[in-house]
Amino acid sequence: MNADRLSSLVWLAVGFIALYASLALGLGTVREPGPGFLGFMTSSFISLMAIIILVQSFGKAGEEKKKIADLWRKLRWSRPLLICGITIGYISIFEWLGFAFSTFIFLVALLKGMEGLPWWKALVISFACTGFSYLLLSFSLESTLPRGFLGI
Repeated sequence: MNADRLSSLVWLAVGFIALYASLALGLGTVREPGPGFLGFMTSSFISLMAIIILVQSFGKAGEEKKKIADLWRKLRWSRPLLICGITIGYISIFEWLGFAFSTFIFLVALLKGMEGLPWWKALVISFACTGFSYLLLSFSLESTLPRGFLGI
């Protein structure tokens, strides 16, 4: 079995399980969506994409088939492991430093450390994204965000 076919079957199973779970939560109505509405929409999209990829995998008869082992050859683990480490660090300091500082540090680490942007670009982009996220979450959506030990 080629890699596209196997991965699409796995994602199709994940999509169907999530569809079933979201239906059990209840979809609600158009005017008052229930707790399962967003999950239903997301899992429907995942299932649809998996079906499209599954159908396309049968039409690739003339092309060279990718095997699962081929996907793991020459894979460099340093970047994904570093991103996981940065994300774990973010999660670890999130409550202590609060949303604003920890998100700013997280974005600077990703943009400077992983993407190699110049300092000024990493700082400006991180500041803008953190500010926009804070405004969106705090004021528009009225979410309660951790303030950290400084109260910011």
